[in-house]
Order: sequence, then C-alpha cells, then structure tokens
Amino acid sequence: MYDVSFDGETVPLSDVQENPARYVKRLERAKVTPGYAVCLCSTGTTPLQLVIRRYGSLLHLAGWPEDGHRHKSDCDFFKDPNVAKPAGGGDSTAAILATPAGLNVKLDASLTLRETVTGSRGSAAHTSTRQSRRSATLLAFLQTLWAEAGLNQWLGTATWRHWGHCNSQLLAEVGTALINGADAQDVLHIMRRFDEADRAAINAEFDTFVARLSTEKGTTTRRALIIGEVGEIAPTQYGHAISLRQSARKYYASSNLIEHAQRTYAHAWRAFGDRSARVVALLLVERTSKGHLRVVDLAAMLCSQTFVPCDSIHEVAMANRLVAARRNFVKPMRLSEADDMLPDFILRDTGTATHIEVYGMNGVASYEARKREKQALRVARRIPAVEWNVDREALEHVLIPSAISQ
Repeated sequence: MYDVSFDGETVPLSDVQENPARYVKRLERAKVTPGYAVCLCSTGTTPLQLVIRRYGSLLHLAGWPEDGHRHKSDCDFFKDPNVAKPAGGGDSTAAILATPAGLNVKLDASLTLRETVTGSRGSAAHTSTRQSRRSATLLAFLQTLWAEAGLNQWLGTATWRHWGHCNSQLLAEVGTALINGADAQDVLHIMRRFDEADRAAINAEFDTFVARLSTEKGTTTRRALIIGEVGEIAPTQYGHAISLRQSARKYYASSNLIEHAQRTYAHAWRAFGDRSARVVALLLVERTSKGHLRVVDLAAMLCSQTFVPCDSIHEVAMANRLVAARRNFVKPMRLSEADDMLPDFILRDTGTATHIEVYGMNGVASYEARKREKQALRVARRIPAVEWNVDREALEHVLIPSAISQ
C-alpha cells in the first residue's frame, strides 16, 4: 500500500485508514490549506490530489472526482473505468444514481414514519417528483456501496484487510451521498474499528447518532441505517439479539424478521460460525421507548475473510485462495442489467482477463442452461476461463493460470 502526504507529513495510507482519529487535526489543517492531500502512488509531474472529506467527527481521504484512472492499478484510489457503475444522470428513474455530487439513493424502506390520525404508523411523506424513481433494496444498496468503495476488488499487494480499511473506504464514498433525500451522515452510521484507546470517543459518537432517533412527541419516528460485521445472533425471550463485532451493543429483532432473513440470505446465514468467512449486515433500526434499538429490516452480505463479497461459501473458498496467492481480481457486482456474463470473479493479472466460475448447483436445469449460455459467450468472445465444479473436484486441484509480472 502506498503513502499519502498532507500537512507537511508523509504517512502510510494504511495507518490513516486504520487509525483515523490519530490524524484528525492534521487533516483539518490540510483541508484548509492547500485544501487536499496527495497520493504518492505515482511520481508523475502532476500531483494526484485526494479529497479530504468529513463524516461525523472524523476526516477521511477519497479519490479526486474523475481522477481514479490516473492512480496505479494497485493503489486503493484506482478506479477501473471498465468496472460497472451505478446509473448516471441519464436515467433519472434509477434507484441509485451516481451524480457529480455523490451517490443519490432511494431505498424501498422509509427512514421517517409519521403517526396517522388513528394513531397507527404510516409511511413517510415523499417529496413529489416529475418522474417516479425506482427504489433499491437494502442489499442492493450495500452491494453498490461496497463496489463504489472498491471493496469488491483485491489488488494482490497484501493478504489481509481489516474492518478499519473497510470503514475508511466506505466513508470516503458515502460522505456526500443522499439517502432518501437526507444527507448520508444523518441517517447512516458505519461502525468504526474498535480500539480500546478510543472506546469513549467511539461510544460517544455512536450515542450522538442514535439520539436523533427519538420519537418526536409521539408523532414522528426516525429510523437509521447501521453497517457492521455480524458477530452473533442469539435468541432472547422476545425474539433475537444481534451484535456486531465492532461494539458490544445489542440490536433486537423479532423472530419473524430473523426467519425471513434466514430464507432471504441463506448463504450468509449458513456461514455464521465459519471462521473462513465474514457476514456484513445493513440494519434498519428505530429506537424504542426504553432506549433499545429495534431492527425493522436488514440485509446480510456474505464475504471472504478479507471482506470480498461472495454469493456462496464455495466462492468464499475461492476468494480466500486468490487472496492468499496475492492475485489481482475483482468480484463483479450486478449494478446494471447490461452485463450478460457476470462471472463469479475476474483475474486481472493474466494479461487477458480470465473469468473464474464456481459451479455449486450442478444438475439444476435452469442453472445448467445458464452455465452453457455463459460458456458459449466466452468461447465466442475468446475469454479464457477457470471452472470449478465443487462436487467433482477439490479446490486445491483447480488449475489457475499464473500471474504475468507487471
């Protein structure tokens, strides 16, 4: 990982990402003069400027708009122009829009509920628009945010990625976003990496965030979104309690919601307790009269050990193998219906990009038909591929082409 420079000092980017509180004052000064930081991944004559972006009480570094392609391909701020992006301004009805000012997201969940005349809770009033927009599920938003932050990619320069890195990359992308018309930092909290030295500050920051969720005189209920890695889901007298690895706080969910989540996010749910995998959750919460945080809805995303998103535990195994071998690859995310291939992974260090397919549902008619369709497309387009039939071959026996030195 490369160094960055700001406030007259050069430091490793990884340290800024893992310990953001340590650099607040220096980033604040740099944000005023000269107004940016610099990435040192390249020694070109034109400095690669970085945006210094505030989110809550901390500041984070983000790539300069439309400048990601200038960074080295193994730099965290590199943006591959060939990777699918959310819809631009041309499709005003898209649920997730990429605008010059940042992401503009319309979720299929209400963040504000108002009491009806009879006292029952109704959906929030929406500002009228000239053309109705589609809405995104919590999982679609989580996956888009992961892709925008580059967390669906592995650059092959390390064999680890901790939550502090994820937090920093996510906040860098979501800092100027709008979610259901509200500033992201007012409605979305991305859990910080726990650090005993910063325990008081971390807890105070979170308490300030959830304090906004109080019901106003019994007429309005404000909800919020929380992203973190799931630590445990345990039964309680009235349902279940969810805990995230970054904090000891409990989030309470009904048994019906947990049963629904088990069906909807089956691959992620089955991975609980598997030390080779991680599960990231996006929780939609509201505050009860007793001050507890109740989960209204949730999305669960299965990931590898290094937080690369995966669609099955077999993909987790493949991603972990590629990371251990320091390979450069990406997990494509379906951000557009235009992609008719969408392989499980794409190796980017083999000269010609190599598709990797993990076949875990052999024998299912629809699955086999889609497999043959994709195989034919790759042959027609001369795309090399690695295919792993999980019930016929052990992963260690799958031959993966060697990387080409850059």
